[in-house]
Amino acid sequence: MANINDVAKLAGVSKSSVSRVINGNFEHMSDNTKNKILRAMKELEYSPNTLAQSLKKKTTKTIGIILSDISNPFWSEVLKGVQKECMRMGYGLMVSSSGEKEQIEKENILTLRNKQVDGLIINTTGKNTDLFNSLINEKYPFVFLDRSTDISNIDTVIVNNILGAKMSTQYLIDQGHRNIGILLYPLENKSPRIDRLEGYKEALKINGIQINHDLIKICEDQNGSGVEATKEMLALPTRPTAIFSTNTILNLEVIMGVKKAGLKLPEDVSLIGYDDYPWVPLLDPPLTTVSQPAFEMGVKSTALLIKKMKQKKQIKPKIIQLEPELMIRSSCLPPLK
Repeated sequence: MANINDVAKLAGVSKSSVSRVINGNFEHMSDNTKNKILRAMKELEYSPNTLAQSLKKKTTKTIGIILSDISNPFWSEVLKGVQKECMRMGYGLMVSSSGEKEQIEKENILTLRNKQVDGLIINTTGKNTDLFNSLINEKYPFVFLDRSTDISNIDTVIVNNILGAKMSTQYLIDQGHRNIGILLYPLENKSPRIDRLEGYKEALKINGIQINHDLIKICEDQNGSGVEATKEMLALPTRPTAIFSTNTILNLEVIMGVKKAGLKLPEDVSLIGYDDYPWVPLLDPPLTTVSQPAFEMGVKSTALLIKKMKQKKQIKPKIIQLEPELMIRSSCLPPLK
């Protein structure tokens, strides 16, 4: 079996350079040198003894990620970004899901810590404040992803959801809509949902449109609730001429609800959704949506965590806020006169 000396000899570099690549320390190293070492490792089929390294350095070169709802297709794009950055930096990845349950989130955190992952990316339920404060006191590295909490001193990667909702609602207003409905899942400590409702309300206020609470539907966090909420909204005496859906699953359920109400998109009611995927333009009609930089969220949260893990001293937590984009397609028209 090849060893580190064989790799260094074939690549024409020092043993310490090979060691730096193995440990994911590419700072002050040229891409040419790094690629020579990686090619030599591949040619020699060299695999470092990660167990021995872990025992020596008390690290596992593995990070964990805890998602709130792994069934949401949004997270597959995020995970692609996380995986790419992990591979680039020489880290393994362990994935778990809380299913939006506070206790399961807590158990996942404790389990991954017991498996000695070097740090955590957490899409939090918005609860477990005592546990997070405990992790901070222990100086255990973790990063919040997509959701923030009232705890201010945590590194976080989020999207500007107020802006996403505001520009969606404004787009509908600019088309002439005044009765605009919004569908959300329960807000309870979920910052993206709270922010999307806030952005919706801000756009209405800016345009002098009174908020109609009958047009704000909080759906149960279960399959089919969006269909029923849409039908109820469309049965109002003054039904909405446009709907803003704030979640991938809700997007599809609103479309189904409109059909079950005997109406058509966008002739009878316009629709803007949240999140964008390759199949969204294939819907009938192609859906106007707010696109979130999911892949970039994964890359940046992983890079932020790894940087945090390598810090020798505590520094001020960093908040990275990414910008959404409105993808305009054919699901919106001016309201019927």
